[in-house]
Amino acid sequence: MIYGIGVDIVNIRRMRRVVDRWGPRFLQRVFTEQEIHSCFQSSKSESSLALRFAAKEAFSKAIGLGMRKGIRWHDIEIVHNKMGRPDLNLTGKVLSFCQEEGIISWHVSLSDDGDYGIAVVVLEKHVP
Repeated sequence: MIYGIGVDIVNIRRMRRVVDRWGPRFLQRVFTEQEIHSCFQSSKSESSLALRFAAKEAFSKAIGLGMRKGIRWHDIEIVHNKMGRPDLNLTGKVLSFCQEEGIISWHVSLSDDGDYGIAVVVLEKHVP
């Protein structure tokens, strides 16, 4: 059963401006070390950062809490499997909340074109 669906669109140029202005302070607040490393390995680092940011926002919408009630940016990590498919690595209060709510799986889709990126997250709940 679907627990929640979240979508977020991001302006990649805006992400570039934020990173230029706030640098490591912003990056370390929002992204895990692995996410930062992965993004800067890409030739499209701004797009990679923007898509991860959008995915975190989309997840927060799908779960219905937004970025509050103890949810931290680092508790939602965007990873890619060996085939390149995006996935979530959840930790902390986010993982605990998902377990309490019976959320058993999730699906992530990321796409970018020109100056914009979009992320969609679908959460599934176990129904006894």
